[in-house]
Amino acid sequence: MRMAEWISKLDDFLKLSEREILTHAGKVSHEEALAKAGIEFEKYRALEAAKPGPGEKDFADAVEQVKQLKPSAKRKKTS
Repeated sequence: MRMAEWISKLDDFLKLSEREILTHAGKVSHEEALAKAGIEFEKYRALEAAKPGPGEKDFADAVEQVKQLKPSAKRKKTS
């Protein structure tokens, strides 16, 4: 099968599945796509940086466990 035949078969398959076939290169330039990807990646990195790290999460879990402990019986004061 040659590339032209493959393209024809793929187009037929897309038509069968009622998909629109892209007949042009699109409207977004390579540079615009890279800029958009960079912006979105920076948003993702900011969200990830705001999440607590493993040490912070373990510390918060330990604090919660301590808060749930029953208070020990009051000790008598000795003077």
